[in-house]
Amino acid sequence: MIFGDSGVYGAWDNDGGWVNRLREPIDIKNLVDNDIAYFVYNLGIPGNTSADVLRRFESEYTGRLYPGVKQETIVVFSFGANDSMVSVANGNNLVSKKEFESNVNNLADLAKKRTSKVVFIGPAPVDESRVNPIPWDDEWAYRNKAVKEYDEIARKVCSKKGLMYLRLFEELSNLKYTTLLEDGAHFSPAGHMVIYEIVRDFMTKNRILNFETPKKYGAKYGSKK
Repeated sequence: MIFGDSGVYGAWDNDGGWVNRLREPIDIKNLVDNDIAYFVYNLGIPGNTSADVLRRFESEYTGRLYPGVKQETIVVFSFGANDSMVSVANGNNLVSKKEFESNVNNLADLAKKRTSKVVFIGPAPVDESRVNPIPWDDEWAYRNKAVKEYDEIARKVCSKKGLMYLRLFEELSNLKYTTLLEDGAHFSPAGHMVIYEIVRDFMTKNRILNFETPKKYGAKYGSKK
């Protein structure tokens, strides 16, 4: 179950975003393994903040469980950029740093009660030349300084809780990420492909999930992405 904002939702990728790309090799497992069923739930809602995710986490999570069936779940959170948005008028963030830290703490605790596999993916950097202020909401701005501050808050919470944290801001900052952005804040199909590869490799390295298709099925079901 992958909770988050428009990045998780897949804006603006006509192939469904990085979450949908993660789903393809996992769906293949359903075709080759008759004993286990794998489901990937994209629970990204454009515009969501940590407060929004916290508000809906319990109902979204429990509504996707199968009563009486043995199952293992993986919870992934990916948000923060919307929380960090800066008011052009007064410089305040959409969600204060204090509230953001509290929300991340609460989500970490709720998820840990449900599963031992909890992953936080930090927010991605933006192209300030295009979103400071935001063209579609010019009372607000995305600024990398603020995004990075919220990334660090979430990272510290996860470190204290012993949870895995992927610093997407750092990973993408080492690339020419502005060329991967569609509108300054949301990624193009090429950008979502890069994020998919980063997330897939992180989850594989940390033994969260194996995305490989068994070799004997590779020719028939091999992933194209």
